[in-house]
Amino acid sequence: MSGKKKNVVTLIVLCALLVVCLVLYFVIPRNTGEKEDNTADTTEEQSDSESISLDSIATNQIKSVTVTKKKKKVWSLKKKNKSWSLVGKEAAPVNEETVSSILENVKPVTATQKFENQSGDLSLYGLDKPELTISIVTTDGAIYHYEIGSEVPKSDMGYYGKCSGRDEIYCLNSAFVKAFDVSGTSLIKMDELPEIDEDYLTAITVQNKEGKDFAAKKVSDAEKVDFYSNWNITAPYAKPLATSQSEWSTVLGYFTSLAYEEMVEYDSRNLQKYCLKNPQAVISVNYYQAKKGYTPSATATPDANALGNSSSESSYVIPENKRDYKSLHLYVGKKTGDSYYVCEQGKKNVYKMSAGTVENITGLDAYTNMDHCVYSVLATSIKGYDVTYGDTTLKVTRKSVAKDDSESAATPEATPMATENGTAVGNATDSSQKNIWTLNGKKISDDDERDFLSPYSLAYLLEYSGKAKDSVKPESEEPVLTIVYHEDKRDVTVKYLPYDGINFYRVEKNGMDYFLVDKLSVDDVIEKFKGIEKFAK
Repeated sequence: MSGKKKNVVTLIVLCALLVVCLVLYFVIPRNTGEKEDNTADTTEEQSDSESISLDSIATNQIKSVTVTKKKKKVWSLKKKNKSWSLVGKEAAPVNEETVSSILENVKPVTATQKFENQSGDLSLYGLDKPELTISIVTTDGAIYHYEIGSEVPKSDMGYYGKCSGRDEIYCLNSAFVKAFDVSGTSLIKMDELPEIDEDYLTAITVQNKEGKDFAAKKVSDAEKVDFYSNWNITAPYAKPLATSQSEWSTVLGYFTSLAYEEMVEYDSRNLQKYCLKNPQAVISVNYYQAKKGYTPSATATPDANALGNSSSESSYVIPENKRDYKSLHLYVGKKTGDSYYVCEQGKKNVYKMSAGTVENITGLDAYTNMDHCVYSVLATSIKGYDVTYGDTTLKVTRKSVAKDDSESAATPEATPMATENGTAVGNATDSSQKNIWTLNGKKISDDDERDFLSPYSLAYLLEYSGKAKDSVKPESEEPVLTIVYHEDKRDVTVKYLPYDGINFYRVEKNGMDYFLVDKLSVDDVIEKFKGIEKFAK
């Protein structure tokens, strides 16, 4: 082939390649993301950094908003007398703040890119059958209509969309799309659960359809199981239990921090589909608040009943005649994901509540949250105690008397309390007072006081270590150790009874005998008490 012919062939090939390149240039869409086989014919006219203002709608001129998803109306709002109502659920209270927040996204409506659809195929953008349509009508009769397609590939900037009055396709701002892509239920104002002050709680109850119930109530001094606890656990056991001083505030916090996550259905006509007709559990909270018009003053006296098992900063007293007693009853339905369906007794609005919150409450266990100390009152806070083991009975009395001048001068500060394993049991902290102890009528000298009180200190450390089983039949029902504590207004009797003969004794405290204590620890206490018999001789 001659050189001239070769040049002609080369020129023809180059021209063909140029034509192919031109076709690809004008046919293949060019945008910030990459599309697969369904990429449309587009021409990019704006860079990512630019913002295109499409419409700017005065929110106070909007009189209706309608959102449709896949040709099915999701929700529609209409304004009347400056208030919004949900079409079809006019009785439902609309959350005006939520609506205002949504409408903020129309001033202006913006896009991040504009495309020219040269192929005319809207399906490539998801706009042949729009995922979402938004229609806004203003008081001057203007209609703004937005059709939302698929999300722009590999871009978190927006969605393909079309606007009424424009032929172009835009990348509509994500915030705009997501603001309107919500359920109609989310526009309804949720019921508010009451704000409950921990110190104004009076009782809590959990009734479980499956599993054990749990209940507790705040009690008077006469009803207290434990000197330091003003709450008693009253269920599931027939006899009340004292609450744990370290854990109880956490338990009460479960009931004072109840909160809905979201509304599921307003005015439900079928509670049974959420298992709320016959609920899995019923949570009840009894409490009081200040009557309307009365505010507890910062100068008021702190609530004495709030001390112990309560918050670190006690609330102020609300006088009885200024208290408004209330109760909350919450039904718990079936679990859905990380939440449970719940509704308030007497209402038909269904909500979701955190599974963690619900399970913390419905899973409450009496043994876990009770005071595990068998008897936790200091020796210096009672009048005395009687100890019986075998045929021996030791009677201990305490009397507080004023120190004479020489004693006061010798001890200008409070006398340290005697301890056994770190437990304070000795003299009262008032430096002007001293304790006079007697054992079976014989006075204990100051030098012997520490040794004399050491058995009490060891008994003070005894803790419940498990639940007793009625199926275990001990060889004897006679207590191996009985201690009767004489408080100012009552006696507390604790008996340590045979159980399995190996590891445990069963404890009976004023008739409550559900729990066990370590056998060796009790045997050590008995030996300690035997060691102070000499002080009675």
